[in-house]
Amino acid sequence: MNYYRKEMNTKLIMYLVPIFLLALSTVSCGNEDAEVFQQIQPSDTTYTLEDLKQMGFKKGKTYKVDELPDAESAYMGFWGLDPYDRHDYEIRIYPSHEIAVNVGKDYADEATGKRFEENRKNQRWKEGVKDRWQAQGVTDISGGASRQNNPRPTYPSWAIFGNVVMLCRGLDEEQSLERCDEFIQAITGKTQP
Repeated sequence: MNYYRKEMNTKLIMYLVPIFLLALSTVSCGNEDAEVFQQIQPSDTTYTLEDLKQMGFKKGKTYKVDELPDAESAYMGFWGLDPYDRHDYEIRIYPSHEIAVNVGKDYADEATGKRFEENRKNQRWKEGVKDRWQAQGVTDISGGASRQNNPRPTYPSWAIFGNVVMLCRGLDEEQSLERCDEFIQAITGKTQP
């Protein structure tokens, strides 16, 4: 009886090991080709709100930038590849890529994700703070009645493309960065809404 079990276990291992190795090599090879999203990307173009509107960005609010150092303008609005599935973005426009990185990066980091959650009441730039904090459900849809249920930062992460700093809505940092990437692809004309 023991001999029979050993024989079955040996055959089972002989079949499973190659399958496991094949699956492991497929997963590791697939990851080699994947591009890693760069949160900060330079551009030869200096963008304006009009450029963003041409790619489909819909402005909802205009924020005062008196207390946002070196920013030219800031907006809350929405955009999406699918006109029936758009997402919120906060856009901050600076005179140059260098200024967006040197000044805007820290302000963007302070206004997103865990850092915003920890310091929500101590923001250096207070304009629009309440828009950066709201309830989000599993489906990424907020309702007035649910505002007390699961409050958290609206924008888990940010990206800088050229002179544009963008805060991107999502359920988590990964989804937020995916949406930032989609937005950048649309700005460059690599994808069209």
